Amino acid sequence: AGSVARVTPYDAVVVGGGLYAGRWHKDARRFVRQHHRELAARPVWLFSSGPLDASASERDIPPVPGVKKAVDRLDARGHVTFGGCLEEGAKGWVARMILKNGKGGDFRNFPEIEAWATRVAEELVEALEKS
Repeated sequence: AGSVARVTPYDAVVVGGGLYAGRWHKDARRFVRQHHRELAARPVWLFSSGPLDASASERDIPPVPGVKKAVDRLDARGHVTFGGCLEEGAKGWVARMILKNGKGGDFRNFPEIEAWATRVAEELVEALEKS
C-alpha cells in the first residue's frame, strides 16, 4: 500500500493491513484515505491480520472501528480478519515486550487465507462473465 501511486490501472483492489493496538497499519489507512474515490468506483475487499492467538480461525472477528468505517465508505465486498504473526526479530519496543511476555507466534492459517483469496477470485470471474 505504501508504494502504490495510482489505483486507476486496476479493475479491482484487495487492501490488507496488520493490526497494531486496535488500528490498521498506517500504510493501509493512508492508502484508503488517499484513494477512496477511486476505490469506491471498483470492487474492493479488505482484510486485517493481527490476533496473536487462534481466535481468527475459531470465529469471525469483525473489523476494528477504523476498518469498519473503510468497509462502509468504500462499499467493500467483504472483510476478513486473519491471525497474525509476531516472531523474534520484530521491530519496535511494543513488539519486543509482547515477545518477552511469551505472547508472540505465528497464527496465520494459510489454507484459510487461500480459500478466501479463491472466493475473491471467483467473485471477480463471475462479475466479468456478467458484464
